[in-house]
Amino acid sequence: MEKTLDLAMSTEYDLVFDRSRTLKHTLYCFFYTGSTCSVEYPFDFNNYTGATMTVKNTSGTIVQTFNTSDGSISFGSGGKLIFSKTAEEMALVRAGNCYNYDLYLSSSTYPKRAFLIGQINYIQNIGS
Repeated sequence: MEKTLDLAMSTEYDLVFDRSRTLKHTLYCFFYTGSTCSVEYPFDFNNYTGATMTVKNTSGTIVQTFNTSDGSISFGSGGKLIFSKTAEEMALVRAGNCYNYDLYLSSSTYPKRAFLIGQINYIQNIGS
């Protein structure tokens, strides 16, 4: 029997993005708490000043970056994490490949707090 104790601060979440189309998508982030983990709360981004998501291919080469400094990631109230890219920016990544990503939040307290990890699959749209 394999025993694993995961102490990561990040959550694994796989994403699917349309390639060659404008990206404007909101991810709603919640967490559970309470003695039975039955109370749901929206994640509070107010304590964070920035976020960076790096997307890499299997060779470790960065193929796309999302960042609060360029507006491709923004925080919304009620646990909203908003992703934005132009169709031209989304077309720079090859379709059909699964890429690894990690997303970090930053603040004066946590310069690099792991938040999300997983894979992104960019799908090609018919007619684009």
